[in-house]
Amino acid sequence: MRSGTKLPLGLCWISVVCLMLGLASGEVVKCYECKESDTSCGPPLNSIGRVQECPNSTMCSKITRIHELNGKQWKTTRRGCARQVNKTQDYVVKEWVDVYVVMDLPEGCTKTDKAEYCNCRGSLCNSASFPSSNFRLPTLLIFLALVCGKILLPV
Repeated sequence: MRSGTKLPLGLCWISVVCLMLGLASGEVVKCYECKESDTSCGPPLNSIGRVQECPNSTMCSKITRIHELNGKQWKTTRRGCARQVNKTQDYVVKEWVDVYVVMDLPEGCTKTDKAEYCNCRGSLCNSASFPSSNFRLPTLLIFLALVCGKILLPV
């Protein structure tokens, strides 16, 4: 029979929070980047774009649009850094100063009649096989249950 001790609950939760906030890596988010005009961006057999660093964003985005002309439809895809920077102005010492704030966006996809807008967290998450946030939550909950409650560490 193996003996062991439980992982301290406080340490476990601190680690989980750091992982969820992305503080563990300290890296700049990288996303696939391609414009709607890039013919190689959308089709699954072609490249999904170039890798780009996103210093002003914590998320990646993928926008797929359906266009129609003379009864014919086609899709275009744009991948890149999520547009999270909001520019406002503050009045400081008798002068207007630009202030840039990084907004938090909801993770997942939103569909309209002619487009699908998706945001995701994590480097290179805006690939052709865009991960669903519905998949991530159960995975994270299972991980939390295993690490914070049940796993014993050998002495």
